[in-house]
Amino acid sequence: MAVTHTSRTGKTYYLHTGPKRGGGVQHFFSTNSAGSLAEQLPEGFEVYESVNGQVYLRRQQLKLIRDDELNCIARCIEKPRSGHRYKTEVRGNILTVYESSAGFGWLDPHLMPLSKREQEAIAEQFAHYQPVLRFILVDAQRRLFAPERFCFRGSVDDWISVGRAETIEKLASNYLKHLGRDSMYELF
Repeated sequence: MAVTHTSRTGKTYYLHTGPKRGGGVQHFFSTNSAGSLAEQLPEGFEVYESVNGQVYLRRQQLKLIRDDELNCIARCIEKPRSGHRYKTEVRGNILTVYESSAGFGWLDPHLMPLSKREQEAIAEQFAHYQPVLRFILVDAQRRLFAPERFCFRGSVDDWISVGRAETIEKLASNYLKHLGRDSMYELF
């Protein structure tokens, strides 16, 4: 049985195998089901889906961010607010909060026969997320994180520090309340 993964956008990805240029075998995901399909994941690798639904095969990652730290952030952002949706992603020592402000209100007249839940599922399927806030683990012993927000000014377009390192709980209460508000851009 071939290795497959269905992303949050509803696309099914198939794990393929093929020859490498220098010899050996490479593995990659594709939405095309034709070709040489792998029947198992290669040892030491995992399926990874980005917040925007792209699927990759990557080496298994060390867990530097604890589940309770991730859950602290996830609990605060799980409900959409003021027309925005949020997701989190952990890569190495960085926990990033992504925001989608894609409103689908213009679709309402066309979605009349659909329930509110079905409308939400469609909106989530087509949402595109961009990073807005991140917490970088800077002290693994004391579990301190440095907060940064993404600056969207044309001359900057990069991460800027918005405060000093604190515990994730303190940072969550201080910064997550600004998500989806103009006050986010006053943080620096």
